[in-house]
Amino acid sequence: MLRLLKQTSLLLGAVIALLTAAGASDQPALRLCEAAADDLKTDSDLADATRAAFGEPGSTKDETCLYPLQLLRYADVDVLVTQNAAPGTGCQTCEVDLSATVLKRIPGGFKRVRTFEAFGKTGGRAVVSSVSPIAIGGDDALAIESPAQTQGYMLAVLDLYAFRRQGLVHLDPGGNLYLAGDNAGAESDQSKVISIDSAWSLAGSELTVDYRISDGGTERSSRAVWSVGESRLTLKFGAPPKEMARAVGAE
Repeated sequence: MLRLLKQTSLLLGAVIALLTAAGASDQPALRLCEAAADDLKTDSDLADATRAAFGEPGSTKDETCLYPLQLLRYADVDVLVTQNAAPGTGCQTCEVDLSATVLKRIPGGFKRVRTFEAFGKTGGRAVVSSVSPIAIGGDDALAIESPAQTQGYMLAVLDLYAFRRQGLVHLDPGGNLYLAGDNAGAESDQSKVISIDSAWSLAGSELTVDYRISDGGTERSSRAVWSVGESRLTLKFGAPPKEMARAVGAE
């Protein structure tokens, strides 16, 4: 019986070792984008958070790589936002994945809690304009502004995400929530040029966006208010400017 148990134990150990090796081979080794080196040298918190989340991953010149974008501070935890390419790479419309690693603050550094892989996308050329820590309905959340440029059109989009239901939930507005648009590069007739920018704010369960519109030399402003729900943004008052579709080339 003891001999049988010993043989069984050895067999199980061999199976576990094979499965572990197979799993490890399925996971490509993480490598930092070379462009991230300077950022980590000048930002010790970002460097410490990256080591806590990923160890010492080394660096690479490959297009697909780990780029630590920003460290967000909340009341109880920090969140390291990363992307899988260096900003400014790829084509004008090329997007890459964003991931978020939750870190617990401990004496002398950080301890990794959980990573939310590929929760969202960057804008064109792997660029994000800003990542902001916010609160939505009492939950930690983040706001991401992403730019893009294509065929002479310039635009910016807002995405909101909340840490809830054991996940990182995208607050779906039912389409792109454009913050800005400009068709100057696509219009030869200056009288048809439209330029729109905006400022947004979040208070309680409402998202407010104030737009400034320049259409053929005519200036005006407008406001839209969304109700922020569990997983959706529902238009409550006003609307994005009707000119936005022309400004971003979405007509």
